[in-house]
Amino acid sequence: MQNTKVLMPKLGQAMTEGVVVRWHRKDGERVTTGELLVTVETDKATYDLEATAGGTLHVVVQEGEEVPIHTVIAEIGSAPVRTDTVSAPPVAEPVVQHRSASRPGRVLASPKAKRLAAERGIDLSTLTPSSADGVISATDVERAAENAVADQQPAVAARVAPRRTERERRALTGIRKAAARRVQAAWQTIPHIVQMIDVDASALQAVRERLRADLSELTLNDLILSAAARVLAGLPDLNGTVENEELILYDGVDIGFAVDSPRGLLVPVIRRADGLSIISLVRERQRLVEAARAGQLQSADMGQASLTVSNLGMFGIRAGTPVINLGEPILVFVGTVEERPVVHGGQIIVRPMLTLSIAYDHRVADGVAASRLSQGLKEALEELESTVESQKPEALQSQEPLGKREVRSVSAGDRYAVQVRSYSHVWSLDEPASDGGEETGPDPVTAFLGALLSCLTIAFKAAARRRKIAIERIEGHAQAPPKGQVKEIALTLAVRSAASEQDLQILLERAKRGCYVSGLLKPDIRLTVELVSHAPDVA
Repeated sequence: MQNTKVLMPKLGQAMTEGVVVRWHRKDGERVTTGELLVTVETDKATYDLEATAGGTLHVVVQEGEEVPIHTVIAEIGSAPVRTDTVSAPPVAEPVVQHRSASRPGRVLASPKAKRLAAERGIDLSTLTPSSADGVISATDVERAAENAVADQQPAVAARVAPRRTERERRALTGIRKAAARRVQAAWQTIPHIVQMIDVDASALQAVRERLRADLSELTLNDLILSAAARVLAGLPDLNGTVENEELILYDGVDIGFAVDSPRGLLVPVIRRADGLSIISLVRERQRLVEAARAGQLQSADMGQASLTVSNLGMFGIRAGTPVINLGEPILVFVGTVEERPVVHGGQIIVRPMLTLSIAYDHRVADGVAASRLSQGLKEALEELESTVESQKPEALQSQEPLGKREVRSVSAGDRYAVQVRSYSHVWSLDEPASDGGEETGPDPVTAFLGALLSCLTIAFKAAARRRKIAIERIEGHAQAPPKGQVKEIALTLAVRSAASEQDLQILLERAKRGCYVSGLLKPDIRLTVELVSHAPDVA
């Protein structure tokens, strides 16, 4: 029977290679269909791949190796792996060149020997290799260089600069490798213009302090992201990119922001940020930051931003000349907020100021169009108090205490969006744009499915605690008909645990009885719950 090939997948439009981070099963071990097989890393995030077939695992690409997409990294089956079937497809720029030692007239030398010879101006053809294999080594080149220096006059030798001592060489991989390529391509492709404008940050600081009483996670950067989305929405001719000789304009403003992660700098994107309330924007920003730092960003969470904000103010940097992300038209560099003397009403006063350094793709925006956005962003931030106050959810303004399992809601005007507040949280429910809403939050049915699934998961874990059964991970899925009244709901819990399937089934029955949310369902609604068990990961 023919083996099943495991390929390095293409997990994004810009992905060209990936790194095998970890094999979850060893070479020669048996694997089953659907079992967690391997973790791979792209320039954006890490992904877990499951086995698509059962059989014996034959590992081809070892952990830590980087290979092009569609390369065979393993095979599953019983037949031995043929080495002629696992090579990567031809690439335009091979990274390794093999040279034959049997060809006459060639000077054979190690890569380090060639580099040293080039640095010191030594002709390799004049050297005699010291090793039996006939390959000139770095030691041979160094010995020749020392002899050449000794033959020179002392006065000349004294003028030779000492060679720098290398401490370490690191190969660029993953995010850093992709970032280096993209920054270089962006700088070579995009004609940059940079405008710097000073902003009085008094309103920015005041609004943050006032809203943080209700929204503790709010940052200055959140307010800048929100303001930038609103301003750009009013300048639709700047929301585009250039491809070949066409200007492509887009609907909706997607705002990117820089996040420092253990794997390097990432730029997740808040989609349709111009239609989000400040609460929804903060919640989405938190989700993306957590996903970025955990290496769990999806391809839909990155790329194709209308505008990106990069804030290095925490390092005391006032201004800069930022490089626009490839495929985007604008990058806003936010400097530090600092006390500066300014002239106001004929008097010199001290105000908190920050500088925005805004880079534009000159193909998309000329100087006048760019100035409109720069000036508009300055005005939006300096007049932030009135703008935010008019958009502030009434649920936030209400301060009356609420008890457990008690909520209040408010919906303003003719919008479907409903702001809901509990004793410690504020969230939004809405309808999708296709149904007349603005998608500021999930629709009520979807929110209920989330509550039902969460309740069942919590009840399952509570039952496991009481029986002292270790649960490594639970992944849930809930589904109801996309339209009309809900007559049936299907739930699935995928549980990763060393416990037997019989014990897990007992826990599930207890969880169903302990999930109070399911008791809110009408008797005629059919609820099915499926349990899928997985063995725990092997450390």
